[in-house]
This record gives sequence, C-alpha cells and structure tokens, in this order.
Amino acid sequence: MVRRVGGLVALCAIAIAAPPPPPALGQDGVDPGLLGRCATASLPTPRELALCHDVAVAIQILQPEAGMALVGGNPVLGTANTLGARFRVIPRMNIAGRLTFVFVDLPNVIDYPSEGTLGFTASTAQLDLSVGVFKGLNLTTTLGGFASVELLGSLGTTIYPAGDGFVGDAAGYGLGARIGIMRESFTAPGISVSLFRKWASQVEFGDVSAGDASQFGMDLRAWSFRAGLSKSFVSVGVAFTLGWDSYSSDVEFAISDVAGNPIPLATEADPVELTSDRWSASLDLSYILLFFNFVAEVGWQETETLTLSNEDELESGKLFGAIGVRLTL
Repeated sequence: MVRRVGGLVALCAIAIAAPPPPPALGQDGVDPGLLGRCATASLPTPRELALCHDVAVAIQILQPEAGMALVGGNPVLGTANTLGARFRVIPRMNIAGRLTFVFVDLPNVIDYPSEGTLGFTASTAQLDLSVGVFKGLNLTTTLGGFASVELLGSLGTTIYPAGDGFVGDAAGYGLGARIGIMRESFTAPGISVSLFRKWASQVEFGDVSAGDASQFGMDLRAWSFRAGLSKSFVSVGVAFTLGWDSYSSDVEFAISDVAGNPIPLATEADPVELTSDRWSASLDLSYILLFFNFVAEVGWQETETLTLSNEDELESGKLFGAIGVRLTL
C-alpha cells in the first residue's frame, strides 16, 4: 500500500513539473505545411517540438508584415490621380522617395525557451516611378481621365535590425500599372485602381551554427491590388487607399537540439512554400509646394492571431506608416 501511494505521489510530481505539451499540429491557425516538417522530422523531445512550432509561428507572422513593408500603402505616394496628357514627346511622370515602416513582434526563438518577444521595426527605403502612357477618355466636359494608364516601377531595400537576430537586408523591386477611373477636377476627386507585382530577396534570421536555438530564411513575392481616391485643396492633399495583397515565399528553417546540434527541417533544395493574403487600408496627407508633395501615410493591415506552444498569443499584421516626397513633372 505504501509503495502504491509513493508511486502515485511520484507520478503527480512529474506531471506538475513537466512542461505542457505543445499544441497539436495544424491547430491554432499555424500553417500545416510548416508544422508538417516538425512531424516528419520525428523530433526527439517536447522541447524540440515546441521550438519547431514557435519557429513556424515566427515565420508566419513575419511574411505578411515584411510584405507590407515591401508593398506599402498607396502605390503613388499621396495621390490616386492619374497624370494625364503628355507634354510634347516627354511623358508626364511622378518620381518619389519614401520610407515605409512596419512594427513587428516575433516569438524569441533565438534564445529558447525565453520569456517575452522580439519587437522591432522593419523599414523599407524605396524609390518609386510612375509614367503616364495614355491620358484617357473624356466622358463629359468635367469628367476626364477614364481608362488612363500609368506604368509603375519601384526599387528599394527592406532594412532589418541585425541586433535582433537578422542577417543582412532584403533588396526588392516591382513593376505594375495604374488605371484611371476619374481624373481629379475642381469638383471631383481622382479615382484609380492599380496592380503591382513585387519581389524581394531572401531575408535570414538566426544562425544555429553560432549558437542560436533556430534559424530561418525566406524570399518574398507579392501581388498587390490597390483602389484609391484622392483630392487636393490648394496646398493640402488627402488620399485614401484600400488594398489587397497576396504573398508567397520559399522557406528554409532549422532548429537545434539541447546539445546544440542542428536539425534541418526545410532546406534550399526542399523548401516549404508559404502563402498568405491580407487586406489593408491607408490614409495619406500631403503638403503641396509647387511640383513637390511632402507626404505622411498611416495604415492598418488585417490582423491574424497565432498561438505559441506556451499558449501565449501573438498578432500578425497591425499598424504601418510611411513618409516621403513626390515630384510631379
């Protein structure tokens, strides 16, 4: 009898001291493609399985927020108004420089297990160009610019904080077009829609060989649709943009065991394809001085809540912003 009671007490003590099991694969909104690698790797301990789960959460959080830093809000900073007619043989154009920033919170999968999160700002320094190629049709004497066309291009770099575990920055570029619905007039706003295709090089986070608990890397491709409305009032301009983005990435990741040995889960030769899509909305305010527009932008990206292995929750998608200047020729 004494042995039975002693054994029961020992089992209870082990159950209390043991960490809670990680969430089952595929639950809590975490991508099953990422979590599937945790299952097929036959990870030896609950610690490795929990770490793999949290790395999957970190990757899934970062993709749309890095995407938002890449694509931004309004494709032509400060305006939805198309350019209009050419001046002789020289097309009209917008040239803009902007700095877009997104606030990110990732689980700390570098020092694992560790309380708290890694909070940082991902920022993209970008040069934008839009060129008018068709002035559009005049539907009435006061309503013009219907079906006008602008070609869009961008070139930039997303900057990640090296002190938070990132290795290098990500170069990005994009090509697209904007179609006018209505050109701005004294009484009417400018309305347009646009489609952009953007690419960014691989960003890397963590380094298992240097003693980090995990590492991952992913490139980024995005389809970006925008619908915008804008109106200027003498020296002040206002623009509202509604957006939808579709992101895709090839993901590589690895974790380490308790002895520090690497466990590769997705490699360059066998990556995981991760996709996501998000809605966003942004508001631009401009100060207009001759041909220059000085613009501040604030926006919100659709959020998604993901659960970590310790039952804490983190949100993907939130506030973003930009500042910049646009020259119209």
